[in-house]
Amino acid sequence: MNLKEFEMSYLNHYLLLESDFAETIPYVSLAEENFNTYSAVYLKQLLSICSEVDILLSFTARLYEPVCSDDGFGCSKIILKHEPDIKNLQVQIKYNELVLRPWNCTSIPDWWTAYNEIKHNRLARAIKFDGSKQYFQYANLRNVLDSLSALFSLELYAYKKLAELEHKELYIPTIKSMFTIKNSYWEGSNVGSKNVVLNGCLYIDDQG
Repeated sequence: MNLKEFEMSYLNHYLLLESDFAETIPYVSLAEENFNTYSAVYLKQLLSICSEVDILLSFTARLYEPVCSDDGFGCSKIILKHEPDIKNLQVQIKYNELVLRPWNCTSIPDWWTAYNEIKHNRLARAIKFDGSKQYFQYANLRNVLDSLSALFSLELYAYKKLAELEHKELYIPTIKSMFTIKNSYWEGSNVGSKNVVLNGCLYIDDQG
């Protein structure tokens, strides 16, 4: 797969998922006070986003190690081996003070646990979180935001690795996103002749 094919098959789909989420913002503001707000819409989005995370984890891992016996989330350890700084990744919402750390965990992120339990046991008591609740109540703003920011970051890692394999200097896709990355790993990366790192943040905007 080349960069153009990746943009068509993966990046464009990511933008659709982000656009779907953006439609919920007028109803539930992006604020920590609302992180526990759950809904059927968030449930649908969490299942869709994490399904794409599952696919992209496998794809990205094979860019680093073509002979890979794992699939889905099991591939995260391969990415972590080659990109250990991903655990410290900070994804900031543009024009907002919220900073997300979707990969900062000791084993499995809460958003991924929520996804799996909602997929298989959504009406069961949420013993992996709070036994007084049911798992479907974890289809909330926090887990949707964390999973979407995790997918956003995977898109960038996959894109950059593809560019390196193709020996191209175009390391960052030019996409219009609600997110930006605060992470020194990306410093010096560019889109054509444009420096996209400003004040330690990676800004990815549609320049057209």
